[in-house]
Amino acid sequence: MKHIIFAIAILVSILSCNSKGGQPAYSILSAVKVYTGKGIAGEVLIPSLSRSLQKEEREQVLREIMKAKGWHIISAYTSVDAYKEKNCAPYEKRSKAYKEGYIGKVDELGQFSE
Repeated sequence: MKHIIFAIAILVSILSCNSKGGQPAYSILSAVKVYTGKGIAGEVLIPSLSRSLQKEEREQVLREIMKAKGWHIISAYTSVDAYKEKNCAPYEKRSKAYKEGYIGKVDELGQFSE
């Protein structure tokens, strides 16, 4: 039952988001002001992307979302499970759900990392 509700939530979020300029549908997981006062850090769910997509293409998608939202930092995930599994552990020690569902990040210096 949980999986059905999750699937419906994803479907609704995909259908409710406008797709501009070929940008994949996404939903906002969180958006907060950065403690340094230098903008907003946002996290998004993009179920239609995967880590198999070239790094440059994932980076371009994230930069387009950042620009559209006026964000300073962005992190993206393909699943809610990956988002829930984020932590400060080194990438190698993180869960399988995180490794498979983390798309990448553009940090406060404008650097993309995966």
